[in-house]
Amino acid sequence: GLVQNGRLLYLPLAAGDMHSLLPDEDGRRLYVAMKDNLLSTSLDDITQNPSKLYWPASPERVQECLMAGKDRELECANFLRVLQPYNQTHLYVCGTGAFNPRCAFIPTTVFLKSERQTLSFGQTECGKGKCPYDPHQRTASAIIDGELYAGISSDFMSRDSAFFRSLGSRHVIRTEQYDSSWLQNAQFVKVAWMAETDNPEDDKVYVFFTERAQEAEGAAGKVLYSRVARVCKNDIGGQRSLVNKWSTFQKARIVCSIPGSDGIQTHFDQLQDIFILHDGKDKKNPLIYGLFTTSSDILNGSAVCVYRMQDVVRAYKGNFYHKEGPQYKWAEYTGKIPYPRPGTCPSSTYGSYSSTREYPDDVIFFSRTHPLLQEAVLPLGGRPLLVRVGVHYKFSRLLVERVEAVDGQYDVLFIGTDSGQVLKSIHLPKEHGVPQEVTLEQLQVFQHKSPVTTMTLSKKKWLFVGSAEGVAQLALFQCELYGQACAECCLARDPYCTWDGHACSPFMPIARRRNARQVGDEEDPLTQCVIQGAGLQVEAEQRMMMVAEGNSTYLECLPKSRHAAVTWYKQAGENSPELNQVHTDTQLLVVTERGVLISRAETGHSGVYHCQLEEHGFHWTAVTVHLSVWSPSHASQPWYQDVMALIHPSSLEQHCQRLGFRRRRNRGQDQTKDSDHKTGDGPRGERHKHGGRGGGGGGGRKSRSKPKQRSPRSS
Repeated sequence: GLVQNGRLLYLPLAAGDMHSLLPDEDGRRLYVAMKDNLLSTSLDDITQNPSKLYWPASPERVQECLMAGKDRELECANFLRVLQPYNQTHLYVCGTGAFNPRCAFIPTTVFLKSERQTLSFGQTECGKGKCPYDPHQRTASAIIDGELYAGISSDFMSRDSAFFRSLGSRHVIRTEQYDSSWLQNAQFVKVAWMAETDNPEDDKVYVFFTERAQEAEGAAGKVLYSRVARVCKNDIGGQRSLVNKWSTFQKARIVCSIPGSDGIQTHFDQLQDIFILHDGKDKKNPLIYGLFTTSSDILNGSAVCVYRMQDVVRAYKGNFYHKEGPQYKWAEYTGKIPYPRPGTCPSSTYGSYSSTREYPDDVIFFSRTHPLLQEAVLPLGGRPLLVRVGVHYKFSRLLVERVEAVDGQYDVLFIGTDSGQVLKSIHLPKEHGVPQEVTLEQLQVFQHKSPVTTMTLSKKKWLFVGSAEGVAQLALFQCELYGQACAECCLARDPYCTWDGHACSPFMPIARRRNARQVGDEEDPLTQCVIQGAGLQVEAEQRMMMVAEGNSTYLECLPKSRHAAVTWYKQAGENSPELNQVHTDTQLLVVTERGVLISRAETGHSGVYHCQLEEHGFHWTAVTVHLSVWSPSHASQPWYQDVMALIHPSSLEQHCQRLGFRRRRNRGQDQTKDSDHKTGDGPRGERHKHGGRGGGGGGGRKSRSKPKQRSPRSS
């Protein structure tokens, strides 16, 4: 239904690998990093004139990769894993190159040529320290001031997890090699630059990842923890120790857990995605949205936690974790901390040091031996904003957009899943207490349920979603789906939509229409309808349904709002005002989340059914179903006449004649026709041969018009 109603555009791609999407708002292009190909297509309509740059791994490297026992399709190819804008005219792209990573500066004009372009080995440069060897290893990267920061597995065996800085004029710098206290089997998720003060010398680069924790009690190196680490942007390493290594690298645990009644925390340990939402008022204190899943097979779940940057900074001002020796436990470091405090950037803000190479040896030594902070970063409210446990899918990707509604700003979350779905939710912040989340939509974007591997937003209100099936372009909203009444529009609580006095339509912040509805959580959403004088009437949909006795049928009711409570009632009699609630009583009648299933209809099931919805204390009837159960065995005339008489009694005889049916006047005539049919010489045989008098060539059943099908609902 999403494609039919114009909300979804789909570009199928056969590459089978989709790593990243990069929008270019100025050039109106969308770049797609895939296996052996870099694709460029229109940011306004992805189906219009897509162009590919073919970039395969060299044949020699493919053969060496195969000889090493790797898989031709899944490993021995060029899987693009770094896609970054370098400047106005060039992209910087890296691929695994069949376990021989290569990078290239690619001019965006290459996609303007009509013929298919190929990038040769000679046009590329070594990608070691920039791109992983193994396409299965998660990587994160960002170009900041012309330098590439990349969290990768930097060797053939994927044993050396490292955070690098390369490109630019400065020497390549990285984390300490093969030191498990720095990084152990890290899976990198996000790299981001942050300003901590008004002095750019204090700027930090943060990297979010999951690793095997050394400090986990009784399970060192086996339990996964999510981390946030940081380095100074002006770090150039030490003078005698940590030469060309980060001298300001520090990391802290980032926690997303549900507190139990017994005080035990249930942790979502595996970080899947991070989105940093900058506040226009406080640029140094953005909101950090983290998407987590469980690493345990016992609890299959996902969660979204929200953090403030000031809480992350506070953790870095706390104490350090310390381990005296192999037989000792991890504990708070109680010794003297050298000056300047490890992790401090060389700047005029905190001291007279102009370079990390000027730092005293004890500062460098402490930084090398104590990278872990003791204090963990906790989410707002002490618990997740959104949790899904016991469902058939897990969250995989996250995007957040701050939307201006009539009554303020709201954060809209778009969450991709490993079953090809996209969830749309809103974050309702509260001054006091736990923030609340309201899920607005759950859309099946990819038919074959391929996991969502990448997502990005454009300024023109499109969401781009990538999976192994291809790229989808999804409109962020479709207000007309929320019905034709003010009450339905308001109860949907979609900040993109408003009741304008006549219809549910997109909200235009510039217009600032006075009569638009409000999305607030504390206030009844229906208040705005009353203020406008629009009323709260919702016209019920009327349905006529018939089912043969012994057959099954389903009475469906899909409320426009996901938060409405559904209750089914049946009228006591045809003209009776008395309503009796419908309950699951036997296997014959089952009340489900979306309707009433009658598995074997009986005459007692006939009657008038009402689907009543309730939300915010407002009750209304959404659907009224008039159900008739008829018994073919007791019919006084052929069953089709009963049905047609109910549907359109005046045209029954003409309809029967068009179909070639004739009333049988006597048994002898019936037998004659039966004989004619068998020999093919009678009227029926002639119709098959010549088209007959049934109206339209082919006659008989072939001329029967097909019933008009109702267009499917969107997921």
